[in-house]
Amino acid sequence: MIQSTSNKTLLSEFTNLLRRADQLVEQQNHEGLKDLIKLVLRPLQSIHLLDAYVKDDHQSIGELNKQWCFGFKSPIRIKQNDGSFVEKKYEDWLWSEGCFIENDDVYPTLSLGSDITFSAPWEPRRIINNLGKIGKDRPYGEFVQDSNHMVFYIYPLMIGTVGGGNHSIMQGILDGKGEIKPTEMYDVSPLLTSVSFDGASWICSYSGNNIGTPRYPELGWVWEIAKRYVEVQSAQ
Repeated sequence: MIQSTSNKTLLSEFTNLLRRADQLVEQQNHEGLKDLIKLVLRPLQSIHLLDAYVKDDHQSIGELNKQWCFGFKSPIRIKQNDGSFVEKKYEDWLWSEGCFIENDDVYPTLSLGSDITFSAPWEPRRIINNLGKIGKDRPYGEFVQDSNHMVFYIYPLMIGTVGGGNHSIMQGILDGKGEIKPTEMYDVSPLLTSVSFDGASWICSYSGNNIGTPRYPELGWVWEIAKRYVEVQSAQ
């Protein structure tokens, strides 16, 4: 949660957000839905960038883990074409044939200036020593991806989570320049209709059961916008 707000306020914000997302669906504006996802995620990105600078050493909130941040406590059930169901844990779905994208030729190149990549600096010495060092006419030059930089991309949530190179990637984000190719990519489109976010918790679309709570409610907001994005994309 970005700030301390009441459940009633969060639900109102969620309702208003989806109302606007539905207007974009009516306009068949898939690029607008992508921008709306960025608007939701940008404040969370800032929290993860700043946290190490306002906390005691080694006490920052850490990375946005691609598996655990969504907080699914029960398996996700997907309905097959023959009417049967398959259940797997969220992390197992990520590595399944339907979600894990093996062909890295189709991986997008992410712009550190405009796409959402969650970097979480943490090492006390490096958070200071890297500031002001990456960028044009700076000591280390502009950001260039190397083998130390690992980003895991979750589509169509448009989320990149960093698994390595947090400090230099953060500087690329602050500089607003540089590009990075994901190390791994997961397409969670097959899961979207199986789970709904009700403003507080994940709800199984088939049983109606509560199956967990995301680390941030905004991750649930993005899940619901991504459903609409896929809907518009498939209609075009």
